[in-house]
Amino acid sequence: MNQSESLSGRFEKLAFGAAEDAKGMPPVVAFTGSGGKTSLIELLAKKLTHKGRKILVSPTTKMRPFPPIPGVTMAGRLNRESGKLEALPPEELEKIIEDYDLVLLEGDGSKGLPLKGWAPYEPVIPRFTTLTVGILPLLPLGKPLSTEIVHRLPLFCELAGARPGELLRIRHLAALLSGGTGKRDLFSGASGDKALFFNQIEDETALARGHELAALLESGFRDSLCTIIAGSARLDTMSGCVP
Repeated sequence: MNQSESLSGRFEKLAFGAAEDAKGMPPVVAFTGSGGKTSLIELLAKKLTHKGRKILVSPTTKMRPFPPIPGVTMAGRLNRESGKLEALPPEELEKIIEDYDLVLLEGDGSKGLPLKGWAPYEPVIPRFTTLTVGILPLLPLGKPLSTEIVHRLPLFCELAGARPGELLRIRHLAALLSGGTGKRDLFSGASGDKALFFNQIEDETALARGHELAALLESGFRDSLCTIIAGSARLDTMSGCVP
């Protein structure tokens, strides 16, 4: 696998490249999907504060805060009962982003599960977003579809053309992304450039699955993306860009 570039390094280039025409505003990156959003945001927050950057992290729905990182501000309304940060009003968030060099937004929730079906009001992506990153983990492939790994199982099955208890196949993920019923998906309401990230790619077998999934995506969906990246948020490794 090609690991000459770190995953955080690739996303740094994507984020700041997408914001080149943002008229002085910082890059605003919204993360949607399941199976690694908070982990990836925390990784980027740790790695991209170099050069004296100030980074803002905030949810547009809810997110569990991570330990403090120098140079990183987490903004939201703390729900003391759940321990989660909840979204600020969009107009309030837009007012404060200009004080930062990079803004990372968690725009989707999956109850900590690796897969989900999207409700009509999801994901929540502000109009001032410059890059939308959709995350899909491949580790659940081959596992039975159940509430243990899928948030909103009936809706997921409807979107993916699957049945509860059926083993998750690559064709289900392809349908979920681009070949399903035309309902909501991880890029619904996306703003700015769109990047698809296959997470949990840590060996050649997993990378081959990523290539297989990319090959099944509808051409219109693929053409709407600026890139497809395969890698591991856990290891900060990039296996490559899936052609």
